[in-house]
Amino acid sequence: MWPYLKTLDPNASIDFFGWVVAVFSAGQTMASFMFGVWNQKTRSTKYPVSCGIVLMGIGNLIYAILPILQNGQKWTMLAARLVVGFGTGNLSVLRTYVAIGCAQKDRVKALSLGIGMFVLGLSIGPAVMVIFTPLGPKGFHIASFPVTMYNSPAIVMVLIIVASLVVLLTCFEEKYAGVINNNNDSSVKVIIPKFDKISASICIAVWFALQCVATNSEVLMTPLSMALYNWTNHDAIFWNGITIAISNVISFVIYVSIALTKIGKIDKRKMILLGLAGFSIYHIVNIPWPFYSGPLDYITTESNSTVEDTANSGGCSRRYEWCKYTTRVPLPVFLLSSTVFLGFAYPCVGSPSGILFSEIIGPRNQGFMQGLFAFVGSIGRFSGPIIATVLFERCGYLWPMVLLLIILVLCIAAMMTFYRRLVPLKLIPEIGVATPYKTGIFYRF
Repeated sequence: MWPYLKTLDPNASIDFFGWVVAVFSAGQTMASFMFGVWNQKTRSTKYPVSCGIVLMGIGNLIYAILPILQNGQKWTMLAARLVVGFGTGNLSVLRTYVAIGCAQKDRVKALSLGIGMFVLGLSIGPAVMVIFTPLGPKGFHIASFPVTMYNSPAIVMVLIIVASLVVLLTCFEEKYAGVINNNNDSSVKVIIPKFDKISASICIAVWFALQCVATNSEVLMTPLSMALYNWTNHDAIFWNGITIAISNVISFVIYVSIALTKIGKIDKRKMILLGLAGFSIYHIVNIPWPFYSGPLDYITTESNSTVEDTANSGGCSRRYEWCKYTTRVPLPVFLLSSTVFLGFAYPCVGSPSGILFSEIIGPRNQGFMQGLFAFVGSIGRFSGPIIATVLFERCGYLWPMVLLLIILVLCIAAMMTFYRRLVPLKLIPEIGVATPYKTGIFYRF
């Protein structure tokens, strides 16, 4: 997106780019909660999801036609990202259905495959970008409409959205197998205890940290790699696309392994801690340590010119004072950590935290709580780009890395402190133990 934005408006700053990334999450933040309430009240999955898909299609269409607009292109990009973000709020509904649309014994497999399919989509995205890089920034024209390496992925996305909407409306059959006291079954009445709010809050905090890491990588990867390794726009899109694709393929393989092998039976708390440790190592090695080489090179400009054209020359912008003293993370370290450590850590945190959260809530309608889960994660995706880009502009990539490292350490500390409470909801409490539920307290004798 960063090279696309610079092509549309050469005067656009990285601060504005941070807002372009952030409004996606702002839309998702608002919509996740709204879609969750819609699902909770109507017990419908098909219609909230359909609404979100239509919004994503509209947003991607607007994003694709930006080159033919005469003015206000960067603001229209901002609006397009907001609409797409609002549409992705339906992920909370999809997560809810996956959690309660299957029996308890199948929940680990269903959630792992569901999140794995999501990650597969993430891995296909960068791969599609790489496929279209031969088009270059100019591409070709259909009548007066330009098709370039920047807007062609959005065009493909519109076609995929149309196909998915047709499949949803014609093939999807809504059934709930994992809800006790289903409104449609008056013969089953089981008292469901209240869930542990501290345990649920820790799962939400871990999800928040995961989203912060993901959005920080998304917003800074291109400008950071261009500054560190003197990559041009084309180089950054191509090599970062391959890096992200490899990372997501690793993640997808692990997600499938969790769903289909004995790996899924490993204690979810241990897997989450292992994943958080992987994220921490990634941030530690990508801190600009004094023993790394440096300082960074400035973008090469033409003689008698001050214009920094990143289409032809990469490097660190002269607008950044920190280029003079910031060291360069070795390229092998950057690539290894971005593929192996992130590819390993995402599924170790993403899948177990979602499964554990669902198990802590228990076999009740989870629309509201899953909406809250997605809502807090979206707050991380909204605030992360703004904070990261401001820090990047002011002091380089040191403090974005340190800030996220602190968040990860706090999550690890919280999990270690409440480790014994991070367990699935017990439907049958111990004999004689007071157990709170919706309308009071009950005892088992």
